Amino acid sequence: MPDLKPLFSPDSVAIIGASADTTTLRGRTTHYLIAHGYPGRIYPVTRSLPEVFGLRSYPTVAELPEAPDLAVVVVPAAYVVPTLEECGRKGVRAAVVISSGFAEERGEAAQERDRALREVISRFGIVVCGPNSEGLVNPLKPLVATFSPVFHDAAHSLFPESRRSRAIAVSCQSGALTFAFLSRGRPRQLRFTYQASAGNQTCLEAHDYFDWLLDSNGADIFLAYLESIRDPARFRAVADKAAEAGKPMIVAKVGRSEAGRRAAASHTGSLAHSGVIDDAIFRHHGIIRGEDLDHMLDMAAAFAFCKLPRGNRVAVITGSGGSAVWMSDLLTAHGLELPVLEEDLQQRLMALLPSYASAQNPVDGTAQAIHEVGYAKLVEIVRESQRIDTILLIGSLANEATAKQRAEELAAVTGDTDQPIILSTYTTATAAAMAAFAEAGIPCYTSMPSCARAIRALVDYAQFQERRRQPKAASATPPAVRGEVRSALAAAGPVLTEVAAKALLACYGVPRPPEALATSAEEAAAAALQIGPVALKVQSPDITHKTEAGAVALGVSGDAAVREAYQRVMASAKSAHPEASIHGVLVQAMAPPGREVILGITHDATFGPMLMVGLGGIHAEVLRDVAFAPAPIGPQEAQSLLGELKGAALLDGVRGAPPADRAALIELMASLSRFAADHADLIEEIDLNPVIIHAQGQGLTVVDALIVKRPPP
Repeated sequence: MPDLKPLFSPDSVAIIGASADTTTLRGRTTHYLIAHGYPGRIYPVTRSLPEVFGLRSYPTVAELPEAPDLAVVVVPAAYVVPTLEECGRKGVRAAVVISSGFAEERGEAAQERDRALREVISRFGIVVCGPNSEGLVNPLKPLVATFSPVFHDAAHSLFPESRRSRAIAVSCQSGALTFAFLSRGRPRQLRFTYQASAGNQTCLEAHDYFDWLLDSNGADIFLAYLESIRDPARFRAVADKAAEAGKPMIVAKVGRSEAGRRAAASHTGSLAHSGVIDDAIFRHHGIIRGEDLDHMLDMAAAFAFCKLPRGNRVAVITGSGGSAVWMSDLLTAHGLELPVLEEDLQQRLMALLPSYASAQNPVDGTAQAIHEVGYAKLVEIVRESQRIDTILLIGSLANEATAKQRAEELAAVTGDTDQPIILSTYTTATAAAMAAFAEAGIPCYTSMPSCARAIRALVDYAQFQERRRQPKAASATPPAVRGEVRSALAAAGPVLTEVAAKALLACYGVPRPPEALATSAEEAAAAALQIGPVALKVQSPDITHKTEAGAVALGVSGDAAVREAYQRVMASAKSAHPEASIHGVLVQAMAPPGREVILGITHDATFGPMLMVGLGGIHAEVLRDVAFAPAPIGPQEAQSLLGELKGAALLDGVRGAPPADRAALIELMASLSRFAADHADLIEEIDLNPVIIHAQGQGLTVVDALIVKRPPP
């Protein structure tokens, strides 16, 4: 990881393409740097003016009196590469390239400029933000190296009035969005430190900035807007590093549309697309998915002021009965609980409240009691509850003087309160009122759904951290087994039949039902005699959808029936696929009843092998009730992944059906994911569909299997 200190905290800056005309991007960039009080040495570089804003200018970088730490490059695209070459020869260590006209632009000329830019960056080892960047800002210096209109008023402080917020860093591929977070977050008293418009990410990706800031302790919360991830392995490593430090990443990743779906031979592949894969990666690493600017700021505000809760139980304290009912519905819809408070706490609360108030939860003190008693005394009682993990206050911030008084009272109790405290206002809120509560360590929300989502985010992140802390059982494939399977995979054709796939999966502990491959009606009848009632399925790498080809017969028993079914299955397969290579017919025991599940692997172009699990039939095909996770996963994460399914409760048994054997399913998920991870370079898709999960303690049956290999590079 390169040192980003010259980029974020330089002692000297050269503005190449400087101008005194503030109606231009070059002029605004120059003016903002000076006007916001950058304390280091500033060197305007321009051939057209002897001085810029009272500073002596220089015609070239070579003529500067020293090698500046940072070069801010605002010249036409055609001159960027020669300019960086000049910077490299001078010894400049970092650059912000605001100029556009590189990889983001179509045309051979732009692509050639991009190739030349990469070459000069590599040759001189310059750390570059951009190109096509809107610049970067570090209020701690202060350094404002951008033309963003957010910074047009130098009298406007770069930090909010309250300093209680944890430090927030921002990196976005969109320049406009980079500084929009500060603009929209400042009234909420959010404290933004390092902000970088990553642009095309030619040299540094968003996670590279975060990596350096984690090492330098430059921020506690990270916000990013991403259109692509060029180095997914490093992205995941940085996400793990942030998780280890307990510093949340809130990331907007665009590209979730159905247009991103690709054609696939397997059900697993057809159910996978960029949105669900990104969600799976984010969930695995504890990244909070940002939906829009306001949503990301809502989440950031919660993490900026609040402790992490112990669980998902919320106490509501309010003077508005209607708001309490409404909020209770919203909290419940987000999977949060509102348990009734302990009887002794209710009695102590009612001693402060009128007889027509309610102290169960929500604690509806009525407007009069809140006016007379305030929130602080009620919080002091509610926080003693062993049933409560978060305290939510509902009130009005319309009266600024009253709001400040309430905030001052609460400031005396928030510091030693274990539960996070959040406020939702049903009226508008002035900046001063929000600042007062921020100073007390309480974030304010003007939207009830936003407030509920913020509490949910705190709970989810706390649960993620708890899972991280739990010991993970190590499971590795013996080298001999791994080598044997790898050799067989390498020698196999593009598609492995059910028989071939199951043989390899069995090496990883995947169970096989009683079955045998038959190449004649006589062999089929002999196998069925040993097995019992059977299913017959044609085995061909060229027929991946056997049922559609009429090449499956179910529930067959008896010598004559098996022989007839064999002939029928073979005839149907040859009729539907005359050119298919047929290896025979699999004679398989009919599976006992149970809950149908689909399991699979798909190879995502960015993140590699992904495990998919879903309830079978209509749940996967129509409702798309499936969940993904990056392979490999252990039993603990497999259990958590099952919890992501909307229909997961069906595994627990409904309408008299016994609970399904979750333990067997979890073991299968872990084994399949390990198989995929061990051979990620060879496997494109795997389908185990269906898998029948029998009653608890009775295991499962892998009814069908398919492996599709990755095409050669």
